[in-house]
Amino acid sequence: MPQTTAQSAAQNATTFVDLTPDDVPAIVVHLQALDEADQVLRFGTPVKDAEHAERIARRLLQINSVFGLWDAAHVRLLMLGSYGKATLASDAIETASSALPEARGGMSQRMANWLYPRLVAQGHKRIEWNFYADNAVVRAIAKKRGMKVDCRQGECVAYFDLQPTADAIRDWLDSLDQLLEAVRNASHAGPGARL
Repeated sequence: MPQTTAQSAAQNATTFVDLTPDDVPAIVVHLQALDEADQVLRFGTPVKDAEHAERIARRLLQINSVFGLWDAAHVRLLMLGSYGKATLASDAIETASSALPEARGGMSQRMANWLYPRLVAQGHKRIEWNFYADNAVVRAIAKKRGMKVDCRQGECVAYFDLQPTADAIRDWLDSLDQLLEAVRNASHAGPGARL
């Protein structure tokens, strides 16, 4: 069987989808496929066995919206994510994710491109990531995205406001409407007719 590389995993994956209790077995497999260091960074403790992974999966589905990125054959979850009400701010949403090693590299941006417009449409104004202070990868991604990071007693919260994004989308749609109106009203000989 050919080995899956990060590039081929990313190319063969389709799009993120919402997960349901029917997907618990695949979530369990995903959690167990993470190495122990990743499990500790995500959950604070290693995932001991399939029963422990199933408890985590069911708890995630009870308190959060859970989504994933299946491989092209719809056999394995390459990436698992969740979002739910944040504890610090009433209009904030907390997100978390994990990716199999062969799917890493650009996946957090791909997830953001899928998830953030959805969160804006749902009316959320702020995103928070909670992570352990020794999770250098998440800290680097947060800083690269311009998120504010606050760490205390070994735990960190990274956050940014979605409202500027919502305003930017609204402004873009308004300017697109104006452009379309100008094209509709332009004479056939005018420059707008060539669009």
